[in-house]
Amino acid sequence: MRVAIAGLGPIGGLIAKLLVERPDTTLVGAVDIAPDKVGKDVSKVVGLEKPLGITVQDSLEALREARPDVAILATTSRFPLLADQAMPLLDAGIHVVTTCEEAVFPFHMYPEVTREVNELAVSTQTVFLGVGVNPGFMMDYWPATVAATAPRVDRVWVERLVNLSARRARLQEKLGAGQEPAAVEARARERNIGHVGLSTSAYLLAHALGWEIESWEETYDVLVAEEPVPWHKGMLEPGKVKGLRQTLVARVQGEERIRLVLQMSLGLEHAGDTVKVEGPVPVQVHMAPINGDWATASIVVNALRRVRKARPGLRTVLDIPPLVGTGATG
Repeated sequence: MRVAIAGLGPIGGLIAKLLVERPDTTLVGAVDIAPDKVGKDVSKVVGLEKPLGITVQDSLEALREARPDVAILATTSRFPLLADQAMPLLDAGIHVVTTCEEAVFPFHMYPEVTREVNELAVSTQTVFLGVGVNPGFMMDYWPATVAATAPRVDRVWVERLVNLSARRARLQEKLGAGQEPAAVEARARERNIGHVGLSTSAYLLAHALGWEIESWEETYDVLVAEEPVPWHKGMLEPGKVKGLRQTLVARVQGEERIRLVLQMSLGLEHAGDTVKVEGPVPVQVHMAPINGDWATASIVVNALRRVRKARPGLRTVLDIPPLVGTGATG
């Protein structure tokens, strides 16, 4: 399978490495707008020893010219911008897989853009798919799968606890780590900090369970260090922000049916993911912490072979054959 990628940041770089390792994929093109990456061999940008003979370009047109079967877009979290990037590729008959959080289930937020992307993909017999670890797996796809073991689902509660001390510096700072509480609280009130996609997870999970969300509310709690905690600059002093807790409550027919709690914080000792399915036969499942960056990269690459088997159009992880891993070949 011929694959090209746009966006060679932390996630895109891991995706590129996996594409090179897999016997069923061939990397044929790469794009990034960062001046320090453009013009270099992909191997130099993502940390591979052997040159690949593929130069990083600065225009998405290079993806079309590479004539891939599938283009991977790891460029933005916002669906309208991602759609602008994807539609020329779909028009050229190229499948698109993206890590864009809002693209995992965009129907409720951007119905018109969703319709346009779907109609183009159907007309060109291509597939557009948004995937990732969160949204796209941990707080929606996985809980929906767990719920399959229950005779009836009355309520779903998902808690994801992420130890930011073990994650990359950019993510730590994205969550406000090291900043003054007042500054982060102001950004939280404006909804321009933290995780993008909690409502996306709620709508995807509700759709899987056959529910129609009538209202939802998301709240932010700024977490402040009470003692020194490790981060990428050494030890964070007390009084500084160490992370965020985001909580989304979704109601169906006047009752709370979904509660999603995402806490990403420095120095978090009991990290992991928990799903509780309430009903006549309750179910609770816990998963030990996973590496979110590698998980997203792996999900993207493992989804590629399923995209080519999916029905044309804008699809979600619920529409494609179940995601599974790839066994070692040597």
